[in-house]
Amino acid sequence: MRFRATLPLLGLLAGVAPALAQEAEVIHWWTSEGESKAARVLADAFEASGGTWVDNAIAGASAARQASFTRIVAGDPPEASQFNSGREFEDLAAQGLLTDISAVAQEGNWDQTVPQALLASAQIDGKVFAMPMNIHGRNWIWFNAKLLEEVGAEVPAGWGEDMFVALDKLKSAGKVPLALSGTPSYELSLFESILLDIGGANLWYGLYQHQAPEAFASAELRQAFETYARLRDYVDVGSPGRTWNAATNMVITGEAGFTSLGDWAKAEFAAAGQTAGVDYGCILPDGVLQIGGDVFVFPKLSDDDAIKAQQLLIETLADNTTLRNFNAAKGSIPPRADVDMTGTDVCAEKGSAALQISDTNVPRLTMLQPSSVAGEIQDLISQFWNDPSLDIETAIARYTEIVLNG
Repeated sequence: MRFRATLPLLGLLAGVAPALAQEAEVIHWWTSEGESKAARVLADAFEASGGTWVDNAIAGASAARQASFTRIVAGDPPEASQFNSGREFEDLAAQGLLTDISAVAQEGNWDQTVPQALLASAQIDGKVFAMPMNIHGRNWIWFNAKLLEEVGAEVPAGWGEDMFVALDKLKSAGKVPLALSGTPSYELSLFESILLDIGGANLWYGLYQHQAPEAFASAELRQAFETYARLRDYVDVGSPGRTWNAATNMVITGEAGFTSLGDWAKAEFAAAGQTAGVDYGCILPDGVLQIGGDVFVFPKLSDDDAIKAQQLLIETLADNTTLRNFNAAKGSIPPRADVDMTGTDVCAEKGSAALQISDTNVPRLTMLQPSSVAGEIQDLISQFWNDPSLDIETAIARYTEIVLNG
């Protein structure tokens, strides 16, 4: 077991014998202002239950996941590690390195309260190895309500012509029309938002689940690429490498009119003291919510004290009150239908409504396709965004090849 008891040891050396705290180290990537406040909600709940939350926040999802993989495989695991919903932790489970929490899922009736696609992504060979913490809608459009009013722009329904009318008015007023996090993952996220707006759930499943030839040859897919390319003219030169929370802040401060992000952006608006429906607004293109979210996995441990701390952490994170408070702070939707979120904001209500109908929510790409395929798609979409010389016909041909041969 790793050595984390410096202060208690000093106390023993001084002749004092303090009680051993149930320490649980948690690796996560919630480092922005809003995310940190949400993580603190979990830490406070654990400490109120008698535990000690050892925070290991690592900036960037990829870096945090890699740190977890390295630690777990090396035999120095934390008590819990954050991952995204999907198959990211499949290899760890296959190696027998994760704790099976099927009993917790059964006790909590997850088969009745968690969306089927989300629960399936937490299971491997029928066993549950991940605890869903939230449902994030990934394809939202956010806007500064007062800025749109100031420039005389109507709120668009999605990525259609009414959006370009609003973008042009912002551009004429000297504002950044679309604040984009110019990183591959958010360039892909923007494309996915457009794809869902134009083609809806039918196109999404046709491409990524059924791999239907007519989906790849459709006018809707071509229109999605055309709309995506058209948006290049409305993004500022500072976009490349920009973080998602910096893009959100541009909308908060009125520097930009729109941004395309998941509903984790809401935590940043809330941290800035802004109110949904008043200071900022949200658009769910075509009313279809692309769902994903965050999960915790719990590595297998050998030390009895660490195992007890981990069990206490699992119980705390599975508690309905903990989930309500965390999701209220995070800007997300609870992963279980039995968590009461009465009194949430208008954007949460839109997202919750979309979850109630199967045709208005779809699982994220990595819940339908292997991570290797998703990675190739991300690389292609990023290349297409950043290299205008890559024509649409070539891009669609490569896109089709990646999915069909994956």
